[in-house]
Amino acid sequence: MDTQKQSSTSFDHIVNLLGQSKSLSNTSRIPQSVLAMAPHLANLQSKVSADPYIAKTWVLCQEYSKEKVIDSLIILGQLQQLKDPISCAMWKLVMLDQFVDFDKLYVMLDRGYGHYDKPKDFSGGFSSVKKDVTTVKRPVKSELDWTRVFDAWMAAVILFYPHHENELFAYRTRILDFCQNIPNDTAIAI
Repeated sequence: MDTQKQSSTSFDHIVNLLGQSKSLSNTSRIPQSVLAMAPHLANLQSKVSADPYIAKTWVLCQEYSKEKVIDSLIILGQLQQLKDPISCAMWKLVMLDQFVDFDKLYVMLDRGYGHYDKPKDFSGGFSSVKKDVTTVKRPVKSELDWTRVFDAWMAAVILFYPHHENELFAYRTRILDFCQNIPNDTAIAI
């Protein structure tokens, strides 16, 4: 499958950019100083480590969130030739494995939307943010709307978390099946 080969290549490229080994076991997930203050977290950490799929997501998210790494990765994401490019703010949410509001993402898929939506920093801890970035939404109402938004989001996720590809394709198929089985009210499925 070309997508898997491309995802693997993207992952290898990202690992090289980060200067990290692919091994998941060599990364300390929670600092020892935190574990000393909250020893119960060690049990939670061991549960995460026991599932290699979750552990891989955790390790990548930790690496992506390091200072200055995220900015480089956002630029890398912006340089990808995707069917529907996404904004810097959405790239950041994807890379940090955070919730992405599909209603906000749907607005950003319009051809005229400016994808370089990073806040402008001023002195004193203040930033200027374009109003559209924080408030504008367009409801995802149909199967077609959902498919377009999901595909844009999925393409971004797979670039930085390639091990999620099969899971996301299965989820997409399931939702589309629900839409087919509830043709008069697809909002229930989406």
